[in-house]
Amino acid sequence: MRSRSLIVFQLLLSASMLFPARLQAVTKPADTAESDRRSIRLDEFGVGSGYAWGGMVRTGESLEVVPAYVRVGFDINPLFGMQESASTLQLAFEPFVNTIIEPDEGVEAGLNVFIRYLHPLTSSVKLVAEMGSGPVYLSIDTREQGDAGLNFLNQFGLGAQVALGERSALTMGYRFRHLSNASISSPNRGINSDAIMISYSIRY
Repeated sequence: MRSRSLIVFQLLLSASMLFPARLQAVTKPADTAESDRRSIRLDEFGVGSGYAWGGMVRTGESLEVVPAYVRVGFDINPLFGMQESASTLQLAFEPFVNTIIEPDEGVEAGLNVFIRYLHPLTSSVKLVAEMGSGPVYLSIDTREQGDAGLNFLNQFGLGAQVALGERSALTMGYRFRHLSNASISSPNRGINSDAIMISYSIRY
């Protein structure tokens, strides 16, 4: 399972470097510049991974997860009258397939929708604050969440984005993760974990 997730992550990383690079070469006509400033636009495509760890409340067992995700982000500043702001408010979609190593081998697979705030600290570094939520399929049985099935993953994060060039960036940070089933089934004790995340992005 671990080698499979690493292969998937490497393929996603390769695709992110080839596909978005072609999109960068497309320049927009000058007469569309003003309308672009008033519309929501794609501003990030990336891939990421990391390491998450936590503990099971009822059994005391360790939880270890290796995340693998794709990120598609949209600049939503115009929705909030922030066109002239140096900061960026982003709506992002993160489909993911995370490999569970402990307490049993399995996967977390789903989609998180994030609101992310990026604020420039220097010309090449931005502060990143984010929160996201969405459905997740948990493939292992646990005493906290019962049989394998539908759950929800909530995440709250803080980190930094460092520019690698005019169009690329590396984002590193911490996320707190809470997995539960929103009481749609029983039991629902919830599973909390901490995560260190890193991602590579093409910025538009």
